[in-house]
Amino acid sequence: MIKYVKKLFQIIRIYPKNEYPAQISSVKQRHNNPFLPQIREIMEQILNLRNIPYEYFIPILIDGTDSKPVLLTAELLGRDLNRILIFTDRPEYFEEYAENMYKEQGLIPEIFSKDSLKKTDLSSEQVCGNVILDFEEWEEFLDTPDYGKKIYIPVFKKHWESAGNLDIAVPIGYNTVIVKGRRPDEIRPFFDKFEQAFYKNE
Repeated sequence: MIKYVKKLFQIIRIYPKNEYPAQISSVKQRHNNPFLPQIREIMEQILNLRNIPYEYFIPILIDGTDSKPVLLTAELLGRDLNRILIFTDRPEYFEEYAENMYKEQGLIPEIFSKDSLKKTDLSSEQVCGNVILDFEEWEEFLDTPDYGKKIYIPVFKKHWESAGNLDIAVPIGYNTVIVKGRRPDEIRPFFDKFEQAFYKNE
């Protein structure tokens, strides 16, 4: 109970009066994002809207309390990338992924401690990358809210919602972008081009 109250006070100190996010009422509840298996297609659409070719896409993944969604996202986004950065408290969790990406794609994932992230301004040129995918929850906060020109996408801090038909409302910073989704029975996380071609022709 004391731990829960401390977390609540942390949030209250950060947000001025009358500006608390809606999720504060569910601080204790873990967030879920059912759209993560579609993250590759979603990111391709967002990059297209921002006129960023996929080969120039450099994602920065900020690990949260659960590394599984980060690993899934890294695997789905990894092919065709030239760089990917992961900030985490558990670098050993991503070692096998890094080895596999190097063997299969020639990509060397750059894995850093989250302690170094907190000392660095993400908007600066020192941290290369153009899209921040933040997997932290409301209980966790980065030191700096300034992301400069980088696209900031909270994965759990703000709910991603269905926007009618198969559309998905994806929060980007303070705004929302509508992208096309797929039916749940069509969602298959494939990790290489051969697998993708197989499922598309199935």
